Amino acid sequence: MSRATGGHSPQELWDAWNRLWNGDYAIADDYVSRTMRVNIPEFGMPDPATLSDGPRIAAWIAAFRSSYDDDAAITGELGPFFVGDHAIGRWVFRGTWTGGRPATATVEPGTEVTFRGVDILRFEDGRIAEYWLTDDQLDLYAQLGAVTGPDARAQQAPLPARLAGLGADAGRAVLVERVLDLAAELLEDEEVSGAAGTETFLSLGLDSLSAVELHSRLQQETGLRLPATLTFDFPTPRALAGSLWTRLDGRSADSADPLDALARLEELAPALAGPGQEALRAEIGDRLAGLAKRLVAPPAAAREQIEEASAAELFAYLDSRLGPAEHSG
Repeated sequence: MSRATGGHSPQELWDAWNRLWNGDYAIADDYVSRTMRVNIPEFGMPDPATLSDGPRIAAWIAAFRSSYDDDAAITGELGPFFVGDHAIGRWVFRGTWTGGRPATATVEPGTEVTFRGVDILRFEDGRIAEYWLTDDQLDLYAQLGAVTGPDARAQQAPLPARLAGLGADAGRAVLVERVLDLAAELLEDEEVSGAAGTETFLSLGLDSLSAVELHSRLQQETGLRLPATLTFDFPTPRALAGSLWTRLDGRSADSADPLDALARLEELAPALAGPGQEALRAEIGDRLAGLAKRLVAPPAAAREQIEEASAAELFAYLDSRLGPAEHSG
């Protein structure tokens, strides 16, 4: 590796740059040009004109690192590659956010984050003369809950933790929102996020493949073992959210309110009235009929009387209830 006249080699400069970003601020003035030029994105960054020498660069890096624990580190992931007086390399930052910047963050201190970027350095007279930065700032802000959107909302906290302490209505609302956000993400259609939740998944555009992916994502986020027929058993986001809430809330089928479950079923009626729902309506109708038959089954004593009655006695009973009729035989 050639050494620039009167200064450091490109490899030494690259290594020093890495040390600087990992908190060795004292070396900045020895390796950074006093006429440093910085090219950085506008989003969430200072004015590049204010980063013109080693001490100012060190202060900027220190301000960034002040929001993370002392063990936070940037490590090389690919490279560096040297071409003439330039070097390029990809890095990864891992650390625990302790609070502070960005001010719009909504996660709790102690949140672990990871994001990546690419640095390009230009060397002149044995010093770092120019710097280009491309990093996934949006990903970092999403992990910190500082930007809105389906992914950002999902990363604020694990789903069960977000539901802790919520009442039934609020808990179901959170779950409806999450189901719709996941569906919107899978369908690449942001309008789905704003749906009411009473529409069927079919009418929202979910096909068999996206239904399988939705099942997988919800199983991962909730930690529940979910049936493969999830969107068939619960054909609307609101119905699915209600089922998830019942299970995540820790209530067994014995302790759940039957009338509450019936009310949620009645909510499905408008969505099931549309075209293409014939088979589903028939399936639900058959199951409800079977349930009704079990619920209104006669007491054991009455069943025994019916089973022991003769044909003439049964016809006499029916005549008393429905009126006389002619009977063959």
